[in-house]
Amino acid sequence: MLKVGLVSNPRSQQNKRGMPRLQAAADALPDLLHHRLDDVAEIPQVLRDFARHEVGILAVAGGDGTVQAVMTSLLEERPYGARPPLLALLPRGMTNMTAADVGLRGRPGGILRRLTALARSGEIERHLRHRPILRLEGMADAPPQRGMFFGAAGIHQAIEICRRRVHALGIEADWAAGLTIAGLLLGWALGTSRDAVPGETIATAFDGASPNERHELLVLVTTLDRLVVGSRPFWNQDGGPLRYTAIAHPPRRLLWHAPCVLYGGRTRRLPEGYRSRGARSIELELREPFTLDGQFYQPDPSRPLRITADDSLSFLRF
Repeated sequence: MLKVGLVSNPRSQQNKRGMPRLQAAADALPDLLHHRLDDVAEIPQVLRDFARHEVGILAVAGGDGTVQAVMTSLLEERPYGARPPLLALLPRGMTNMTAADVGLRGRPGGILRRLTALARSGEIERHLRHRPILRLEGMADAPPQRGMFFGAAGIHQAIEICRRRVHALGIEADWAAGLTIAGLLLGWALGTSRDAVPGETIATAFDGASPNERHELLVLVTTLDRLVVGSRPFWNQDGGPLRYTAIAHPPRRLLWHAPCVLYGGRTRRLPEGYRSRGARSIELELREPFTLDGQFYQPDPSRPLRITADDSLSFLRF
């Protein structure tokens, strides 16, 4: 039997109004170890405690930022050594892009009861999904971080717009992302979004090659299978675990090509300026802030930002 531990973040958006129900569900399971965070800075110590108690399934009830902090601690500080626990993600934040792809669905109480039953059953393997995890190094304001979605240029700018204009209306998750994307695409076609999303000049190098500089509307790197609104904006992915996509600024017929970019197949007929590929390592020379799983960071102007994905984690999905 695997022990189940739960880390919950009361500051995550859905936990702000649903924490009493989550707490009651956890209290009803005497075999469950539950730590309610006062601050995400507690996560390394919590994981060391869980490792000492031999917790084999780590449930995380929070948003993308909480999950990102847990993955960083597991893979940078290695409290479990070379064998990290299985992760079970409960989507309790504002966007929950990571949990939408590799997390669990349903009410927290039902999820926790099923997790503890599954831990006793010995039928874990068929519910696992294994994913490479991004490692970013070269930030000016943080040590190396782990996550599953990196975005720069227009991605960072679009997230800020979503938080200011859409989340302020109480709209969350895919609805918020979908409205933001639709508004920006329409605004670009009408000429009203161009000042709001000016892009950024970025030099990019793949797998140790020489960097190439281009003005980008957006850049993303991910190891997720699906992003917001079920999109898969990556193709030509045979080069490695990193899924890279960029659109040059100004984009050619962006509104017309958006369905193909977001929902096309493995190969896509797009004009010059739209590029996507796989890679084992990517180095980016950039000046503006970027996002990792919804958290904003500053690049170090003295060195490139380096992205790799040499480690993997296993996620429970049912």
